[in-house]
Amino acid sequence: MDTNADHNLILRCREGDDEACRLLLARYEAYVYRLCYRFAGTREDALDLTQEALWKALVGLDGFQLNRPFQPWLRKVTVNVCLDALRRTQPKTVSLDQPIAEDLVLGDTLADRTQDPAAVAEWRDAREILQEAVSRLPPQYRLVLVLRHQEGLSYEEIAQTAGLPLGTVKTHLFRARRQLRQALVGVYGWEE
Repeated sequence: MDTNADHNLILRCREGDDEACRLLLARYEAYVYRLCYRFAGTREDALDLTQEALWKALVGLDGFQLNRPFQPWLRKVTVNVCLDALRRTQPKTVSLDQPIAEDLVLGDTLADRTQDPAAVAEWRDAREILQEAVSRLPPQYRLVLVLRHQEGLSYEEIAQTAGLPLGTVKTHLFRARRQLRQALVGVYGWEE
């Protein structure tokens, strides 16, 4: 996103320009939704979290430093909203009947590159199993896994975004991967 355009919209928002606020939120709504969906696992929860995150970002714009890019700040606000929600509720699993809004972990999939119906079905089954396993991780493990493998952040960026020490990020990521491996033992012949 264009940093200068973001900063211009933020300045206008701070002056009470409703149209600027609408434009700023519209620029980032899909990004925030995708991030919330990855944490929440259901469309309804993701929509609620998206609304809450965007509202908190809008209300907190006075605290945003204009010499910094907006998206990392917004990501941190969103992550905090998601973590607060995860702490308030029991971990949920992803519904296997619900259509997937985004590829949660696997990114560019084989299903996108092949016309073989059997391969597509097998890949989608594997993706759903993986999504369910990710949704069952403790919130702190899911957080670092999503930020590392879905958002592509470095360990240092994760530590800054999540407000965690670097060693804790590495430990959580190691444990998240280990729990995923354990959850997937026996799936499609995978072994520990």
